Amino acid sequence: MIGTPAARTPTDRAFMTADLKTFIRRALTRGERIDAGQFRLLNLDAVREQAGDNWPSAKKKIMTAGQQFLSKRLHEDDAVIPCEEGFLVLFASPPDEPAAFLAELGEALMTFFLGSPETQSMAVESQASRVDASEISQLAATTATAPPTPAEKPSRPVKSEEDSRPLPRSRPVAECEEESVIAQYRPLWDAQRQLLAANACLAKIVIGGRALEGRRAISTRMSAARQFDLDQCALGAATEMITALARKQKRMTLRTAIHASSWQDRDQRAALTDFIEQLPQPLRKSLLVRVDGLSDQPRVQADALAGLAPLGVGLMAEIPFGECELGQFAGKGVSLFSCACPPPTNANSEGMMDHDARALNLMVKAAAELKAATYLHDVRDLLVLKAAMASGVRFFSGQAVVADRATPAPSQSLSMVDLYRMNKAA
Repeated sequence: MIGTPAARTPTDRAFMTADLKTFIRRALTRGERIDAGQFRLLNLDAVREQAGDNWPSAKKKIMTAGQQFLSKRLHEDDAVIPCEEGFLVLFASPPDEPAAFLAELGEALMTFFLGSPETQSMAVESQASRVDASEISQLAATTATAPPTPAEKPSRPVKSEEDSRPLPRSRPVAECEEESVIAQYRPLWDAQRQLLAANACLAKIVIGGRALEGRRAISTRMSAARQFDLDQCALGAATEMITALARKQKRMTLRTAIHASSWQDRDQRAALTDFIEQLPQPLRKSLLVRVDGLSDQPRVQADALAGLAPLGVGLMAEIPFGECELGQFAGKGVSLFSCACPPPTNANSEGMMDHDARALNLMVKAAAELKAATYLHDVRDLLVLKAAMASGVRFFSGQAVVADRATPAPSQSLSMVDLYRMNKAA
């Protein structure tokens, strides 16, 4: 298990080719399915770009270090197979909760890679599964017979025509007409991993030469736009961005929202569903969808999210600040609960009141019981962020984090010290 490696060296591992073939042959003879885990290394393109001509050597170093790291934290009878974009783990005896075990091990692997400047831009995605031994026997044979290839020294990876396309950008506000609806991106900071982990794709309305948050502009009657106009803009931009990133062999989580009034209208719901269905199934988990307008109606919101679940997207729920009665969301597949930061008590107030911090901690515990994380948005200052971190909140966005932008912020390391420096400079 993590933190309790067996007393052995990497060369003692059962992932050596002969033992791996024996491992699979035994499973084939018994007609067994093998419990497996996959660790996919994300953002390798960024690492390759940074390594330049040294990429073959850098990749070999990454794969060797990662394999040794995993081997020290698994049972000596488990098998680790390096693959094109990561590692495949075959369990001789599966852990009690494979998905949770792999997620924890994946976090440890990513922390390990974050310690090196060459791999700070890399992320790790874990997945548990059960596979037939026959499905991986061919991989074992390839591992055994493939001759070592001499280290090549290409100048730079050759990019395809599609790969060279720039990512979509929202229109500059200065070029927009009054009441134009545009999409912008708000980075989400992961306090646990100390990096920018995702982006919210927000629909904004241009009013008086400024891009204002669309929902707020409509609620204050500053704009006559429909909620559906905002939903179409944000969802369309998010799915287009996910597709563009996939062409570049990259993945990124984008958070977007659909208003309850749009989802309840049959024609509008069909139009929004069409955006999602244009995404290939494997990419839909990169889209994290929330239903707005129902934060005070948990049962109705939970039912709306249940209607989204068959589309294969990630689900998040917006709840009142400090809400800890989350039973309505049990079994709905919600992975993230979000809430807005309470407004300051006066113009000069900073930080968070003690009773607010306690309420936030209860909310975090309630979400954890549903195996979900928590996200605080509209964070106005670092004292609020620090207090919320102490209460257990993991994700943050707002003026105290990173400003909204025309394209998503890439996944990159960003420490609390970095945030202090950025806020001081601003």
